Amino acid sequence: MDENKSIITEKDVLILRKLLEDGRKSSASISKEIDLGREIVNYRIKRLVKENLIVKFIPKINENAIHYQEYIILLKLNLEDEMSKEKFMRENIGNKYLIWTIKSASGWDFLIRLYAEGVEEFKEKLSEILSNFSDVLANYYTIISSDKIKENEKDILSKNLFDEKITGKDFKTIKIIQNVVLDEKDKEILNLLESDARIQYKEIADMLEISSDTVKYRIDKMKSSGVIENFEPIINFNKLGMYQYAAIIKFNFVDKNYEKIICEYLTNEKRVTKAIKSLNSNEYFLNLIFENENEIEEFIKKTNTTFKTKLKIIEYFKID
Repeated sequence: MDENKSIITEKDVLILRKLLEDGRKSSASISKEIDLGREIVNYRIKRLVKENLIVKFIPKINENAIHYQEYIILLKLNLEDEMSKEKFMRENIGNKYLIWTIKSASGWDFLIRLYAEGVEEFKEKLSEILSNFSDVLANYYTIISSDKIKENEKDILSKNLFDEKITGKDFKTIKIIQNVVLDEKDKEILNLLESDARIQYKEIADMLEISSDTVKYRIDKMKSSGVIENFEPIINFNKLGMYQYAAIIKFNFVDKNYEKIICEYLTNEKRVTKAIKSLNSNEYFLNLIFENENEIEEFIKKTNTTFKTKLKIIEYFKID
């Protein structure tokens, strides 16, 4: 793992902290806040992206405010030659909706995350994804989020990089005052922000044929109304010397009381950084971070022991 670990300086840590507070914060603004030249800040952000410590920037959407759902999609490629597969994956990581390249016993290669309002919008986005990978796609699997149980990647970063916790809203404490209705332009802007949350106002304006001021106004309005909770960098924890995994755990039929036991276990398990209950019955999607390789088997053993006959399967994927 050490050969893949990024060299992080104190200046990088300062910049990362500001980006975690607001992923769209400009280089000029960060420069003023940490007393470092704007060009240096800009260069270091690009370097963190180039080294894949920052995979991409995404908007954190409050699904409940606009009746959106989060979708996780696993893709399997039909590229038998490993060199061809690695080249293809390297060229495509960071593209629209695409989050991680992964390795698993089942042969999944990509992990995609998107938001959609209703089935029709999801079908459109899924069709776009499948079309983009049509020449090499062997199979795909979809997880539809029905409930977020846990999300604490920032706590892991605070522990390993910062002296104190990063300030910001926790999704459990956000109060929805009213449902927000988005028009087609708002949705188009959100769609572009999903590809790259740091995309410039002018770039969005040129693509949608509206003014930069209009773009800024609409994004600010979506933030103030609670539609967009924040803009965040997706961090590759492998580059910080840790071991990053995703997993799907499936249970035999469980009732509401047993669901509470599952949720309590996932909430208290420190190695689970994100947990989503799927709309599909008795299925959960997890993000996992381990400090050493031994913890991976320990987690699997502990989960199997805790749930025994109720547990149907654990499928886990190594995030590259």
